[in-house]
Amino acid sequence: MAPLKGPGEARKYDGSGLRIGIIHARWNDKIISSLLDGAKKSLAAAGVKDENIVIQTVPGSYELPYAVQR
Repeated sequence: MAPLKGPGEARKYDGSGLRIGIIHARWNDKIISSLLDGAKKSLAAAGVKDENIVIQTVPGSYELPYAVQR
């Protein structure tokens, strides 16, 4: 039987020198909070320090581009 083809194992990244910004809308707290928790866990696993993660909340999707410009 032939081996399965696929993306393979995930790469390991060193994010210790990165500063990350996450901007999200408040439109659906249940979904957003789960996505935010997952992103923070993945960033921590990559070595990004908690103090190097900046999180900004905006009222809706219309405000997202304006928040990114800041």
